[in-house]
Amino acid sequence: MNFMTRLLEKNRKQAFSIRILGKLLSIILLFVLIGSCAKDPGQIGYIIQPEDSRLNVAFSDTSTIYAYSELLDSIRSDKLSVSAFGSLRDPIFGSTTAGFYTQFILSAPGHEFTVGSILDSLVFQLDYEGYYGDTNNTLHAHTYEMLDSLEASSSYYSNIVIPVGPTDYSNYTFDPRPTDSIVLNGDTLPAMLRLNLTNLNTELGLKLLNASATDMEDSETFQKYFKGLFVQSEPIYQDGVIVYFGLASGKSRLELYYRETAEDTVSTRYDYLITTSTATVNKYEHNYFSASPEFKSQVIAGDTNSGQQKFYAQGYGGVQTIIKIPHVKKWARKGNVAINEAKLILPGFDGDDFFDPPGQMSLLRIEEDGSGSILSDQGEGDSYFDGDYNEATNSYEFRITRYVQSLVSDSTLPNRGLYLFLFGGSVHPERYIFKGNNFGADSTGIKLEILFTDL
Repeated sequence: MNFMTRLLEKNRKQAFSIRILGKLLSIILLFVLIGSCAKDPGQIGYIIQPEDSRLNVAFSDTSTIYAYSELLDSIRSDKLSVSAFGSLRDPIFGSTTAGFYTQFILSAPGHEFTVGSILDSLVFQLDYEGYYGDTNNTLHAHTYEMLDSLEASSSYYSNIVIPVGPTDYSNYTFDPRPTDSIVLNGDTLPAMLRLNLTNLNTELGLKLLNASATDMEDSETFQKYFKGLFVQSEPIYQDGVIVYFGLASGKSRLELYYRETAEDTVSTRYDYLITTSTATVNKYEHNYFSASPEFKSQVIAGDTNSGQQKFYAQGYGGVQTIIKIPHVKKWARKGNVAINEAKLILPGFDGDDFFDPPGQMSLLRIEEDGSGSILSDQGEGDSYFDGDYNEATNSYEFRITRYVQSLVSDSTLPNRGLYLFLFGGSVHPERYIFKGNNFGADSTGIKLEILFTDL
């Protein structure tokens, strides 16, 4: 009996051990199976994929690309948000002066001045809207009567010349204060410049005061009688400043002060207004005589090879750049290639600290007639197309993927290059110096970065 009991106990223990061993083997097998399934997702199907059908994504930044700069003839400068006045003296770009032409409309058509009225003063009030440069510089304003008319429906450019009379009605020196309020007759007003146009000569003030009832019938008739004013700055010989005036802000106006009789102790005021429908035109003048030799060699004399070291862009209708990618069509020789991303990198020239850089650059395709057309990449939106100044890298970038793909895909499409210039150059006087494609041994100049797939 004891023998049978011991035999049954022994068999029971062996059966338990076999069950434990079976469970351990099952667990080990499960881990093996899981491990065999945990292959890199990128490798799934790799073994059975034909060698010549794999998608190869690659990167290149060795495409030939170069740029050079040239003078702009002018830029459209009418109907702008601000009117510019002042002067800059740049050690690289030479000097720039800005002024403006403007006509006026009547604040009260049909107004009649009393015969024998006495002129007190004529003041041109200008509402500050901002500035570029150093406001510690002194500016000198000259004001002349226009002898020819502006047409609000016409287009005008920055090299405009309208005949003016010989008399300078202001000849006024002042320190611009575009952020300081002023006190006038006990009232505190926003920052403004007030040019007295009767301190030196009362001729213009008397002309306005003596306008007949017919001359004052309506604004169109009045503009034939008084065609407007031209305000121009004297050049500055170091640094400088450009101030912006909002002529159509409602605060800018021409104020005529007069008394109807000698016994009157208080002047009457009549205003001549400027509105968004009034013709105004900015006039910009660039003088490159004092520009750097490297600048003059490239931009004035046409030495395009010097663009390999540096090239330029300037607002106010000054300088634009032409960018060439001469061998981009050779990408078609690779066969069926998809351009995933093409990024144009435009680094800035180190050590250039003449005031602030432009906030944004523009890029256009060059057409057969020399005009520029919008790139299809720009239709993807500003955040994609870019062109904004990157302060951290002192550079600009553009995504031109569609443009490059179009040249690669269509062998008949002309490859004339691109125009690079300041965005909003009609109102922005900033300038910039770029590194060329052969800037030193570090190869930190202009380049085209391409991420592509060999299909």
